[in-house]
Amino acid sequence: MAYKAGICTFCGNGCGHLLKIQNGKTAGVYPLRNHPVSKGRLCVRGWNIHELLSSPHRITTALMRKNGNLTKVNLDEAIFEVVTNLKKYAGSFPDSIAVIASPRSSNEENYLLMKFARTVLKTNNIGLDSEGGHRASLDVLYAGTGFAGMLGSVKSIGGADFIFVIDFDITKQNPILGSELHKAKRAGAFMVSLDSRVTQIVKLSNVCLMAKPGSHKVVIAALGKILIDDGLVDNAYIQKYTSGFEGFANLVGSLTYDDIQKKTGLSIDVLRDIAARLVRSKRAMAFYPSGISGLDSETIGYLFNLFLLAGKIGVNGSSVNPVTGINNLQGGYDMGVAPDLLPGYQPIQDARARSHCEKVWGMEIPAKKGTMPQLLLADPNSKIKALVVVDHDDGIVRYAEKLKKLEYIVYIGAFENPFTEFAHAVLPIAMYIESDGTYTNTERRIQLSEKKVEAPAGVLPGWKLYAELAKKAGIAWNYTSAADVMKEIASVTPQYSGISYEKLKKTFGIQWPCDAKNPEGKECFLADEAEKKLAFYPLKADFSVSQPNDSYPFQLMIGKAQHFWHQNNLMRLTKIPLREYNTTLLLYPEGYVEISPDDAKKLGVRDKWPVLVKSQAGEMKAQAKISDEIPSGTAYIPYFIQENISTFLLEHRDVLGHGEDATISVKIEKV
Repeated sequence: MAYKAGICTFCGNGCGHLLKIQNGKTAGVYPLRNHPVSKGRLCVRGWNIHELLSSPHRITTALMRKNGNLTKVNLDEAIFEVVTNLKKYAGSFPDSIAVIASPRSSNEENYLLMKFARTVLKTNNIGLDSEGGHRASLDVLYAGTGFAGMLGSVKSIGGADFIFVIDFDITKQNPILGSELHKAKRAGAFMVSLDSRVTQIVKLSNVCLMAKPGSHKVVIAALGKILIDDGLVDNAYIQKYTSGFEGFANLVGSLTYDDIQKKTGLSIDVLRDIAARLVRSKRAMAFYPSGISGLDSETIGYLFNLFLLAGKIGVNGSSVNPVTGINNLQGGYDMGVAPDLLPGYQPIQDARARSHCEKVWGMEIPAKKGTMPQLLLADPNSKIKALVVVDHDDGIVRYAEKLKKLEYIVYIGAFENPFTEFAHAVLPIAMYIESDGTYTNTERRIQLSEKKVEAPAGVLPGWKLYAELAKKAGIAWNYTSAADVMKEIASVTPQYSGISYEKLKKTFGIQWPCDAKNPEGKECFLADEAEKKLAFYPLKADFSVSQPNDSYPFQLMIGKAQHFWHQNNLMRLTKIPLREYNTTLLLYPEGYVEISPDDAKKLGVRDKWPVLVKSQAGEMKAQAKISDEIPSGTAYIPYFIQENISTFLLEHRDVLGHGEDATISVKIEKV
């Protein structure tokens, strides 16, 4: 029996743990006391990761669809057939093929999958169909600072004296990070939360800005307007570090205080006090979710600009911080798994960056930026015919009708998945403890996870599987280990240029950028070290807020539940989170919509009674969940596995683009 140190891969924190290895299998898990992120703690998911790692629901053999049925075949035969079929769509028909990578794959795996798509399949239609809110964050932060990731760090939370939490039930969704915020508050930090529900973090805050649903962008813009109108802007900081101030000042100047009060329901005096506290603070930090129910780019842009106005970007530990929900979402984007990006956030249309990659790879790559695979699937007029999907949640099946019409689908994964019902070929891949690999957490910390157990016979680690696929296509990738892949990553990814397995083995991870200037990485973004002035993010003068009416009097909000959200396939393979989810199903088998006690009384319904939720676009049946966390006139549903809710939400794709601040005007009827 042995205990081997590693990292948890259930969420974006990358907490440290010790896995109990017994007879070649994981038999238990314990927290790693001196890990810089988790500090000897694990959440309810992390405490049960050994159940996932010993799950019997593995894909251990290659499968090919023959006569309508998936049939076990030799892996070499399957790889040959997959490459032969995929190459039919490569090159001449770049819009006919797409690749959906996994935000759970290691950096090495995602890098090689991206390289395979661009060099072998000759397509830039590659992306992470997961947590689109994080891409919005990266775009805003990169445009403003040249830093595409969390500007602060977990360590710096303890030194904050002002904390702003936006649309984030963080103590439930991310207990480890939530506890760090709570500790800072107990140590004297002034905590402000902006929300439309009474969440746990709201109860822990000094002040909650309980705004009307859909108005959170207006609240943040209003704080910026107050800073300018009241002469609280840090002018010395603005002049020294920033560009674009006048444009943003004119934009928020178009807001009136009457409009602010009407649209948000908040007192101007309360907002004025918060704005003043932000400016007076020495170290201010903002946190928000960057996932499926995160913030949209406009709201993130206003938040970033607000902190610029207050002089709180890159100074004294002040920062704006998106929090990822999936373990290697940050790393996936770092590796260029996007239709318009090369590794290190270099635009695919940047001739110099593209030429460098082509030189390292020894092959030309398409210059035209691609399209996100989910957009190709959602577009009824798209020309997509073939699809490669890696280790993905069940949410992909929302495109079921389109998937049934595709000519060829490949699924690559470690665990059984309902998506295989659509696949023409299934290739097994090793779990993360069966191979070496690196993962980049929410604070840009690149951590090495070393191999701990052997994969089942015939199952290859991802880096080797993709090398075999390339080899069958006639391209030799001469890697002998995952460490070799990281060497190549370092050669084409500026932020990783100083990373190596030798260096990572001596640490609990290194926060990028790790380069010649920062050989040991960088904990936080520093304005003094920025290569250019910090730019105010360009925004539209759109302060519209959806308002209820007599026909649709409720404002429906959408978000996450604690133990199970956005159809997470892996959560169902662990007993405790699954138990919590099943308990929810037992109580609310048709899914639930939360409403206030007052509204329940008006509707004449009790808890668990069936209701019909209607909007102009569609309707769904659910059960009432009566909650005092929901203000009257509003309703709330989590992303839920039940088909009627998923279908209803998909009818409002345009609204869902607003993330956590999305609202749908509905009416609720007793059934």
